Parts: sequence; structure tokens; C-alpha cells
Amino acid sequence: MSQQGEAEELRRAVRARAERLIEPLIAPIDRNQRFSPELWSQLQELGIFGFLFPEEWGGSAGRFSSFAAAVEELARAGAIAGLYPGTTVQVADTLLRLGSDAARRNWLPRLVAGDAVAAWAFTEPQTGSDPRQLRTRARREGDTWILSGGKQFISYAGVCAVALVFACTPDDRVGAFLVEAGTPGWSVGPPVEILGLGGSEPRPLYLDDVRVPAEHVVGKPQNGFQVMLAGEAQGKVRAAAVCVGIAQRALDEATEYALTRTHRGVAIGRKFGGVQRHLADMQAGVLAARALVQSVATMVDEGQPVAKEAASARLVAGRTAHEATSSALQVCGAYGWTKELIVERLFRESKFFEVTQGSAEIQQAIVAREVLGQGAERAEVPRDRKPRQETTGDPA
Repeated sequence: MSQQGEAEELRRAVRARAERLIEPLIAPIDRNQRFSPELWSQLQELGIFGFLFPEEWGGSAGRFSSFAAAVEELARAGAIAGLYPGTTVQVADTLLRLGSDAARRNWLPRLVAGDAVAAWAFTEPQTGSDPRQLRTRARREGDTWILSGGKQFISYAGVCAVALVFACTPDDRVGAFLVEAGTPGWSVGPPVEILGLGGSEPRPLYLDDVRVPAEHVVGKPQNGFQVMLAGEAQGKVRAAAVCVGIAQRALDEATEYALTRTHRGVAIGRKFGGVQRHLADMQAGVLAARALVQSVATMVDEGQPVAKEAASARLVAGRTAHEATSSALQVCGAYGWTKELIVERLFRESKFFEVTQGSAEIQQAIVAREVLGQGAERAEVPRDRKPRQETTGDPA
């Protein structure tokens, strides 16, 4: 089957289940802000956790571009459904590429099947996304590493079976350590109540002399930052796909409202040019963002580096989601501001991707760095060369 055919077939299958079985779960999750075993089970039955992985590990050996299409459809039903597979897939993929044989044998089959939840533990209270400010420490005693410190906003920390924890090693480098939940010294705090997408239950994570065997170091002890970057690239594309799903649902809701809400007997969508302009801009944004996400996902399938492209997709799709949900609020008017319509939830969810998991400003910095670096190479300009000084006055 062609790449496009596989993506569309998976998209249709996911949409059918999402509309029938997943969407009814979303509103209670949004209200309660608790992890949903029922939603997780639905995603397991879809086979979403193992879709990308080789058959030898229990996966389906699918393409990343098809996976991105499936994530979009899940997010169209509810953004939290599109987020749920994220960290488990990310940790499993990292283990597949960089984990030891023992770690792969122990964890990959469970993660690929969705039988175990995995967390990605990088963020700390004072560091945000800056690895140079990590305070969690790892010291070595023989064949064991001992981790001490704390993390913040760790999704699934209270329900995960394992976490990939990033910590500073004695040489001030960053290491990545696979830590089994419940290991002596491991503890978590209460979930943080947040504006939206609380169903991932972000919590603080505490590590008090947690002992990690050497075979659970992922990659080399000094290469944890590279491990993080390799996992984050695909994570950005997944997040971008979630944003496209949010934007598409906002367009769907606004269109339905515009066709059913009338003014003096005429649907507002057919009567008012302002409503039509909102819908047109939303449609154009969704199509453009979807095309970009699929293009970058295809690059991932082809094994190309995507640092700049993934950050660009994350930036564009996040902006599209926010603009689309804002336009949907305008179309729906006062009703969109109430909890009677899901537009207000979509608006809250869209903002999540501008301020968390790598803010819009961080994505801009990544893209700008890549653009300037490539520009310098094309012009053969040394990176440390001072820019020309502008002159004033008339040229000689």
C-alpha cells in the first residue's frame, strides 16, 4: 500500500473509533483532571502504541507519517487522546535506538503493547527546558548510578511503570537513566491542577538516592542531551499533529454553528461576510498546517534530520490551533464562551502548546539558529565574524 493510502486508511479507522468510543470520555477527563484507564484501554485496542515499532517487538512496523495522521484524528476527538501515547512511544523509541539489550528485553514488549505507561522526566522547577541548569544529580558507585533531585510537571508520573530521567553526571554532562517507578527513593507529589489537558496528571517527582543499574543508562552517560534531542524531534511533530486536530475540530464546530444559528431566518454563515472570512481563514490554516506536519513526518520516515523542520511544524501548527480556536469563539459568540459548547475547551487546549512542552519562543529560537547557521555556511561567513557596521551619510 502507498504511503498516502496507508495514512488515509489508518485515519478513517481511528476516526470511526474516536467518534464512537473515545470522544464520550473526553469531557469527564477535562472536568476531573485525572488519568483515564478507559481512554488508555481504547488506545491499546487501536494498537497505537506499537504502530511504529518492528514486528519482532510486537509492533506493526507502520510509517511515522501514518502515525501523525492517526494522532491528528485522536486529537480531533479530544486533544488528551492525541497526547496519551506520546511519552510511552517516545521512551520506547529511545530504548529501541539507544537502550541496552537488557533494557530493551525488559521494557520494549510492555511499552509497545501499551501494557506499561512511561514518563519522560526532564523538566525541573527552576530549569524549564535548559539542560545546563539541571539540578538532579547522578553519581556512580561501581556498576550502579545513584540519582538525587526533583522534577516538576512530569506527565503520568503517578501512573507510570518506568521513566526516562535526565540528570547531571559528575563531569557536568547530562545522562539519561531508565528508572522503574517504585524503586526505593522514588516518590511523587499530588497532581498539579492546570488550565487544560489535566488528564495527563502532571506531578512533581522526587528522587532520593534512587539506585539505577548500569544497564539502564540509555546511550552513554555523558550523552543524555543528545538522547533528549533525538526523542524531542519526533515529539514536536506529534504535538504539531495534535494541534492540527484541535484546529480541525474548531473549524468543524464553528461551521456547524454557522449553519444552524440563524439571524432573521437565515444561517449566519450564509448571511454574514465576517463569519465566512473566519471560516475561510480557519480552513486555509488547517490545510497548510496539516501539509507541513505530513511533510516533516515523511522526512522522519526517510531518515532525514528534522530539527529545524520539526520546530517549524510545532510553531506553525500551534499558532494555527490558537488562531482557529479564537476564530471559532468569534463565530459562536457568547455561546462559545460557555461550557455548553466544546469551543471553550478547544481554546484552552490550544494555548497549552504555546506555553508548554517547548514554548513558541523556544521553537523560534531553534529555527532561527538553524537558519542563521545555514546562511553562514552558504555565504562562507565565519559564525563569530562581526556583522558589518551600517554607514551614515552619502556614499563616496
